[in-house]
Amino acid sequence: MKRITIFSTIAIIAVICFVIIVLSGEDCDGCFSPPVMATKFIVCGLVIIIGSIYFKSEYLKTESIIFDIESEPIRETDEAVDDVPFAGNGIIESDDNKTINSPYTNTPCVYFHSIKEKYVQEGKNSKWVIVENVALFLPFYLRDQKGRLKVDFMDIDYDFSKYNIPFYKGGASFSKNSEIDCEALLKKQPYYEKGQGFFGSLSSTRYRRSEFVLRPGTKVFVCGKVFKNNGELALHESEQHPLIISRKSREQYVEEFYKGGNLVYLSHLLIALGYTVFLFALNYFLQNRFFWTNFDFIFIPLLVGNGVILLSSVFSLYNRIITLKQRAMNALSNIEIDLKRRSDLIPNLVEVVKGYSKHEKEIQQIIVESRAGIVFSKKLENEAAPIIPSLVATIENYPELKASEQFRSLMETLVDTENRIAYSREFYNRSVRKYNTLISQFPFLIVSFPLNMKEMDFISIGRGEGATPQIVV
Repeated sequence: MKRITIFSTIAIIAVICFVIIVLSGEDCDGCFSPPVMATKFIVCGLVIIIGSIYFKSEYLKTESIIFDIESEPIRETDEAVDDVPFAGNGIIESDDNKTINSPYTNTPCVYFHSIKEKYVQEGKNSKWVIVENVALFLPFYLRDQKGRLKVDFMDIDYDFSKYNIPFYKGGASFSKNSEIDCEALLKKQPYYEKGQGFFGSLSSTRYRRSEFVLRPGTKVFVCGKVFKNNGELALHESEQHPLIISRKSREQYVEEFYKGGNLVYLSHLLIALGYTVFLFALNYFLQNRFFWTNFDFIFIPLLVGNGVILLSSVFSLYNRIITLKQRAMNALSNIEIDLKRRSDLIPNLVEVVKGYSKHEKEIQQIIVESRAGIVFSKKLENEAAPIIPSLVATIENYPELKASEQFRSLMETLVDTENRIAYSREFYNRSVRKYNTLISQFPFLIVSFPLNMKEMDFISIGRGEGATPQIVV
């Protein structure tokens, strides 16, 4: 998946313009004459405009995917459900302890990608040519405390080697953003191979090798969509959900992509710069042809064009604010869904407890109180402090009830729901923090202040005795 930042955007555009202006003039006497330079600056202006638009659009596409990954609750492997997105943490476990050995470092792994390159001299030019590009993998599982989930990365697109993956299917895959974060054991390591030259003399050829592996026992964060193949659940990519296997935590992984956030509005400055360069260079030819002064032609188009760009930047700022607000509201709706799910579990617990007359009254009393306390208000004002720990503590006194497989399964689901609610609440507050920070900063203040955009409220749940949940700013 593309990591687009302001620095990388400016660097790429600058390098292209440098090549057009400077390097294209090597061994050319007339390549720095005024007409040729004017033509070069016209091309550079177009490069800046097109490049800025392209990188901004690519960032927004990637950011949308990253937001979905960030908003997905972390689940245990036993919670994987067919045709449902999944995000989780665990360690890589090979199938039946089978591994393959990488060819260069002889490392036991479940995936390797090995590349051998040869240094070729062609006259004054030289280059590295790939002479061997091999990748191989074995089916593996994500293992956590609750079990394991198979991972199928046949359609993986990228493994951080910066080389094409031999078995990559290209157009046959759903997503173009699936990636596996491999460990680089060798990275363009040079060496020489001796061979037989002309007339029996010995000669040596320069090579370099790279090798990337994924080893069993590696702690990873994974994300994708679950499908059932031959009766077994497996994590794959889908059209909306790329398959991600990262050695970083989810927080670190997501943060890599948000570094380019300012590009959303800074791209307009680059577009204005490219437009200005384009007009000034174009004016050179029109001035010589129509005998106009330097600013006769470009003044009005320069004023109108940059005015349109400024207006579009204001709309862009507004859309950015609305996007972050909608994401916060979406996070809030996730809390509602999880709270409703938790409330629906209570009747099932009541039915299970009915068969245990000895302690039925005490348990049911706790459950009734729990159910009364977790009915969700749209304003989150009536959510009581979590009573699940009290319920779990009481269950410990009743071995027969603890031994009930059905009850244990319900309790595990309930506890998991509590964790999901906690994450959804945290994610909502994080989204609100981004929104509140954005509308109070320049240049977004230009839009938020005249439109009287208010800060959103954080969710804060009271924990003390007799405390009631509060929504605080």
